[in-house]
Amino acid sequence: MRKIVLVVLIVLMFGMVSADHSLSNVVGISLPSDVVAGSEFEASFSFEYLTGGDNEDGSPLIIRLNISSDDVAYPVWKGDFEISGRVEKSWFFNMLTETVEFNCSEEYEQTIEHPLDAQNVTADDGVFYCYNEEGDLMLEERDEVYLDITSHQAIYPGQYDLTASMFYLSDERVPFVNITNKEMFDLYYREIDNVEITATIDDGSEIVGKWGTAFLGYENLTFPWTHNDYEGLYYFSRNTPEDIIEGDYPLFIFAKDGHNNTGNDSVVLKIDRTGPNITLIQPNGSVYDEVIPVRLNVTDEKSGVDNSSVFYKISEIVNGTFCPSTGIVFGGFSCYNSGWMQAGLNVTSEYYGDDFNATHVAGGSYYFEAKAEDILGNEGVLK
Repeated sequence: MRKIVLVVLIVLMFGMVSADHSLSNVVGISLPSDVVAGSEFEASFSFEYLTGGDNEDGSPLIIRLNISSDDVAYPVWKGDFEISGRVEKSWFFNMLTETVEFNCSEEYEQTIEHPLDAQNVTADDGVFYCYNEEGDLMLEERDEVYLDITSHQAIYPGQYDLTASMFYLSDERVPFVNITNKEMFDLYYREIDNVEITATIDDGSEIVGKWGTAFLGYENLTFPWTHNDYEGLYYFSRNTPEDIIEGDYPLFIFAKDGHNNTGNDSVVLKIDRTGPNITLIQPNGSVYDEVIPVRLNVTDEKSGVDNSSVFYKISEIVNGTFCPSTGIVFGGFSCYNSGWMQAGLNVTSEYYGDDFNATHVAGGSYYFEAKAEDILGNEGVLK
């Protein structure tokens, strides 16, 4: 049988929390002198807090292990070892005891759920993170830690080093923000429109800030949080400025938790300030008798045409100008002005039109006007 030897290195973190979340040191690690490849064996140790090395802000504590080979030609690969273990706790001279079992994972990318929320960690070859279902081993000074280690049958026989450190967890997961009324942003808005966004915000810790921002390019619009409803839905709203420029703008809802993690979700705020385009099909300059056919092609690529807003007007031209809506020109003479008449949509031809009865209109020259609005109220006129 091939034998491997594991040598334990003591990890010292003198009174400081390291950048990699390691804390405290390892004392009294015990290992067998010879380990048979493919066999199971146990290692044990305990942690000792040093002055100033207390846990940061009461963060959950787990164990980080690192197994390395002294022979650089045969490094430790994933799958070379399987590790699980337990923490033996005791109080009042061993009158009270508790066993906390844990598993160790060498998966490269891990998300560890814990009482504060969650933390993402990465484990290079030979690195294991050991934790229980709660994500907190609640390690205390001189708790006894026991590791059950199984080596792979094909592991290289040689000397291996094991280091262990207490590892504190923090909240590194951003709040989950979900805008729930995204269908409202399939629509267009215009100036002085009220824009309301609703969102859910989920996080394991307290939300300390929430706000919305639309990035216009030339300025940013803040959409403040206004209230929550009884179901916990967050509401953000404001009116668009009077001078907002037509365009499509990213609109984000942000949420920040107490650990400075910021999450977001976004929609596109679409601004339409252009009225419909109107093209005159008929009348087309011909001479008409009793009936004047009115045919208009009215389109609006953004908000869409308000079908009830398409109107036309026929007014008599008198002395080079068109008859006013009063039907009276300068000097008290009467003239003809039809007033605004509605042009309905023909769903077959997709034209808007009417058949104007001209039997009561005297012969002469007449001025033709047309107007229409989109569903936002932007007006377009026949040019």
